[in-house]
Amino acid sequence: MAPRAAAVDAERPVPKVIIDNKSDAFATVLEVSFGEYLGELLDTVAALRNLGLDISRGEVSMEGKNKTSKFFVVDRATSEKVTASARLEEIRQTILTNMVQFHPEAAEYIQAKKPKRRDGYDAPLGKVSTTVKTKISCEPERYHTKLTVECTDRPGLLVDVVRTLKDLSLNVVSAEVDTIGDKALDIIYVTHQGAALSKNMEQLVVNSLAYYLSLSEEESY
Repeated sequence: MAPRAAAVDAERPVPKVIIDNKSDAFATVLEVSFGEYLGELLDTVAALRNLGLDISRGEVSMEGKNKTSKFFVVDRATSEKVTASARLEEIRQTILTNMVQFHPEAAEYIQAKKPKRRDGYDAPLGKVSTTVKTKISCEPERYHTKLTVECTDRPGLLVDVVRTLKDLSLNVVSAEVDTIGDKALDIIYVTHQGAALSKNMEQLVVNSLAYYLSLSEEESY
């Protein structure tokens, strides 16, 4: 009976929110999926517009049992991509919060919290179901270093990671965050003194983030 139960669990849909600033030259691309539950997401469209975003176009595709809605958005005030980590986190939390409100079954995975006007975030809408093993890696590229952080998702994660990097005197060129169930995958491009990180600086970054994330994980329980 156990293998059958495992097979059923494997088929359960996992909520995904992908924020992509690489694939389109002029817009931030948002991909949202949760099995067959999500359709045109008119409620999410309204929520994004309330954040001061313009949606240039939207697409809905079906791959197997997964329906994906894709939105191409720009900041209404600048007509440019959204790059600030705080704004990206605001978008992510808005989508996740909206998903839980309209699809309560997603709450098993989502660590979304209701935003407050002044004091950060209110009580969580979802619940912590598992702990994702933290993985941090640095990959040097020609002009910068690609930093990848994989860990348990929580509200404000990207903002706090970027703040930690800036405390190390790093320049954050761009940042992206993907949410897959209760796992967050942050991809951040950084430089130090205008160049890719040295080996010693890479180790400092990995150690600093590992220490910070271990503390924040303890505080969340």
